[in-house]
Amino acid sequence: MQLITLEHGHWNFYCPVTGKQVYEEAGESRAETFRGGWHQEVPSEPMDLAPELQTAWNAYAIKTDEADGDLDVAAFLMEVDMPGWVAFQVNSFGMACGPVWETTWTVLDLSGKD
Repeated sequence: MQLITLEHGHWNFYCPVTGKQVYEEAGESRAETFRGGWHQEVPSEPMDLAPELQTAWNAYAIKTDEADGDLDVAAFLMEVDMPGWVAFQVNSFGMACGPVWETTWTVLDLSGKD
């Protein structure tokens, strides 16, 4: 799967197919093209994965656990073969009581099919 990296001052973005915001303010997905997401703080707990992606993720997580390795969401996504699906790695930066940053990964189906 293609992995596109975006740098934002915020965590949200708009689907290039539908033009709709991908996430609600509370973090729930709202784009009909959404196929799954991860947050750097809890990569072991993906959000709303499509069945095809969930099966591949489960196999990857088991294999990684058996090898006593660390989950690498970006590496996993680049190995997934789903024509028309694109993964976005969004790195967002800001200031709180000092600099803060986070990374999220979102998979969208950009094939235009229902």
